Amino acid sequence: MANLHANVSAHRWGPFFSGFLVPLRDNDFRWVWLSRILLTFGYAASTALGLYMLQSYITPAMSLADATRTAPLLTAASLPGTIVALLLAGRISDRIGRRKPLVVAASVLMALSMLIPLFWAALPALFLQSIVAGIAFGIYLPVDQALFIDVLPDKAAAGRDLGIAGLGSNLGQALGPVLAGQVVALTGGYRGVWAVATVLTAIAAIAILRVRTAK
Repeated sequence: MANLHANVSAHRWGPFFSGFLVPLRDNDFRWVWLSRILLTFGYAASTALGLYMLQSYITPAMSLADATRTAPLLTAASLPGTIVALLLAGRISDRIGRRKPLVVAASVLMALSMLIPLFWAALPALFLQSIVAGIAFGIYLPVDQALFIDVLPDKAAAGRDLGIAGLGSNLGQALGPVLAGQVVALTGGYRGVWAVATVLTAIAAIAILRVRTAK
């Protein structure tokens, strides 16, 4: 009876893990990935210390009890704009056949939102920043994902490469609070957090401009 066993090479962990770095060798994929890290990095840094900013940054400052009640409302205030932007941004991008302008616009809008509490340390400023940032994030999420699909270096490995794209979000969200804490420790205040977040999200927009193979 013929041998029906297939000749399969032994599994090697080195090539397996190095395969995840393949998409990062592509110039356009790498720029989009870097942009995602920077934007989520800046966004996470700006939101990580909201409870403490309510007590120590804004004027008049809040008590711990009032700050605890108010902090969730800042997040809730961003949701309507995020949802509406999510529903519209993808359709607009598909209709005009372009991704980069919307991703750049979302990154710039996010950066501008950080300037509000940077120059106006008051409770209304935090709410306004949250609303504007929510709209920016709603624009960014679907269009940036579509842009990643457009710049995939290997369509046959789309699952792997989009997994690496998702890792960019996770890295930004994980490192943002760490950065925010370090900025506060070094500067002794919270204004520097908004400044750093502004710079990071602005650089995210610049990174997208370096993409060549997508519109």
